[in-house]
Amino acid sequence: MDARYTAVLEIGSSKVKGAVARTDSDGASTLVAMHQVSTNGCVRHGRVQNIQEVAAAVDEVLRRLENDPAVAPRKIRRVRVALGGRSLKSVHSEAEARFGEETDITPETVERLKKEATFSLPADRQVLAVLPRTYKVDNTKVQKAIGCTCRSIQAKVTVVLADPSNRTNLDRVRMTGGADTPDGEPVAVERVYVPRQLALAAMALTPSEQQLGCVLVDMGAETTTVSIHREGALQSLVTLPMGGRNITIDLANGLKCTEEQAEYIKTNQASAIADSESMGNDAKEINSYSQARAGEIIANVMYRIEAAGFKPSDLPAGIILTGGATGMRRMAELFETQTKMKVRTAPADNRVRPGTTGADPITSLEIMALAAWPAGVDGSDLTALPETAPARTAEEEDPYGHDGADDTDARYGREYHNPRGYDRRRYDTDDDDPDLLDDDPDDDDYEDDRRRRPGKGAKSKKQYVDPDDDDDDYEEDRGKRKGGRFSGLSNLMKKFGDAVIGTTGPQDMDD
Repeated sequence: MDARYTAVLEIGSSKVKGAVARTDSDGASTLVAMHQVSTNGCVRHGRVQNIQEVAAAVDEVLRRLENDPAVAPRKIRRVRVALGGRSLKSVHSEAEARFGEETDITPETVERLKKEATFSLPADRQVLAVLPRTYKVDNTKVQKAIGCTCRSIQAKVTVVLADPSNRTNLDRVRMTGGADTPDGEPVAVERVYVPRQLALAAMALTPSEQQLGCVLVDMGAETTTVSIHREGALQSLVTLPMGGRNITIDLANGLKCTEEQAEYIKTNQASAIADSESMGNDAKEINSYSQARAGEIIANVMYRIEAAGFKPSDLPAGIILTGGATGMRRMAELFETQTKMKVRTAPADNRVRPGTTGADPITSLEIMALAAWPAGVDGSDLTALPETAPARTAEEEDPYGHDGADDTDARYGREYHNPRGYDRRRYDTDDDDPDLLDDDPDDDDYEDDRRRRPGKGAKSKKQYVDPDDDDDDYEEDRGKRKGGRFSGLSNLMKKFGDAVIGTTGPQDMDD
């Protein structure tokens, strides 16, 4: 099986990041290219605001990916796009079905229950996923209903919802690949939307953590998404409109500097927990701002956990951190101190390797999660390399209506094969020998034949060549030719010599 290529794209509040992963025949996936472009505020809280600017950033990322040596000359024809944003949340719903007799539960039965569970939901929200939590088969609780036989079945599900404008604005972002139609128009790239938080959970969480109970906290630039998992299922999901940029803005306001300078200070100097004993006054001031805002975000995370009906003791697997903002120094330590829960930072697992891109398994986890997500689309996301040259049309093969037979090039008196049928009639020849490449008696006359053909520099068609002369007399014959460069002067000198000196005694003249 040939390698399969997957293209992924994340449009975030701070940057647009894209990557291409190659999946080999053994099932191992490796990132072969990754590029990113800053969005400069045209995406707010994970939602596209300025469609034109985002489209320009997306086109730049796609162009860089296609021009990457590991990808070129392949072209992207389909891309997985992360779908999230501020309005992302979950609600609980139920559906029930009763049968007149014992009935086998099939995948079609479960899908019908999922669809019925969405009928009572608000019409102003888009359904991204319907995830079962538990089933009751004839009043008996089970985790998997398919394969059971019953007279009644009840499904409790978690439905992930989002504001339709999130998807609508993404649909309006122009995405084109490098390939062109026959008319020269760029080809639109097909999109496959993937719920971002679900892809992150599949990559960051272990099965045991999801079974015991845990909280996945994805802290980005302007949003923090909190998802609670227990008994192997998603229990709750909510997105907070705050993230790492709130810390940056606090630093900019407190230190009276630009946001770019504050971002640099946050990345290189700030800490979520201040070490007052070894720091100077400037460092203490910086950390006072960063710790206060980080503590506020953590307090909101804990509030959402309690609002979902869970206590820290109900989630023994603790908190798993991901997202760019969690990279601040001692952020995990502050989470652990403030929540009294076990905390770890999630790296990407070995389903997708960084390859030569230098991708950090922690900071690039979202890209690797999108590449590993089963999008349900067969085939590669990139156009395949052509194995052979494209077939030529009849007109391309024979533009002059020639039969394509072997012909003779009269310029050199030799035969050539003319597979494309190009017209050589402007080189007509009087030679009858079709095989001058072989050694035969006629080949000795090639130089003489060339001399009697008028060349590009010939000024007169009356040029005389004796066809019976041998090549050994060529220099002697040259003096008899008319139209030579010094023929007139040679004739005049000859006549003058004959009249004055005479026609005899040339040896005396030489002496």
